[in-house]
Amino acid sequence: MASRILVALASLVIMIGICSSVEAAQLGAGLHYLRTMDDLDGEISQDDFSIFGTVTIPVAMLRIEGNVEWVPDYLGSDEHLIQPAAYGLLPLGMLYGGVGIGIGYLTGDLAGWATNPFYALRAGVDLELGGLALDAFASYRFQNASFLDGASHVDLDALTLAAQIKFGG
Repeated sequence: MASRILVALASLVIMIGICSSVEAAQLGAGLHYLRTMDDLDGEISQDDFSIFGTVTIPVAMLRIEGNVEWVPDYLGSDEHLIQPAAYGLLPLGMLYGGVGIGIGYLTGDLAGWATNPFYALRAGVDLELGGLALDAFASYRFQNASFLDGASHVDLDALTLAAQIKFGG
């Protein structure tokens, strides 16, 4: 667990270092809706809402995006989920597509990192509005993980819809 935290912190420091030297970086914030695809037992909710912040850096033909997402009531558990993630996105005019990877950290009684990362496919539209940009996207996350050592893995695949406002760049 300590190694995962160290990797996450090192990644954040590297991303901040890159961003501080890149004038074309964009910062953003938005809202995210997640729908877990598998039917979950009992009082577990399949619907989650979150807020997230992003930094996007153009690198050659790609855009690299790092984000941190906060889900205040994950699966109706009253636990908070924090998910750092990174995406490689290929812009095609206003449209874009790409892939990503991230991992979740659950707070409270079940505190700990997920046993496996999630992988994501993402497609969206990026509309320039003067000095701002509106980014609306959908993604599908593939995740098979649990938050307790020794607990059986749960299929947490999710379809997501999100929108964010970005500035800078």
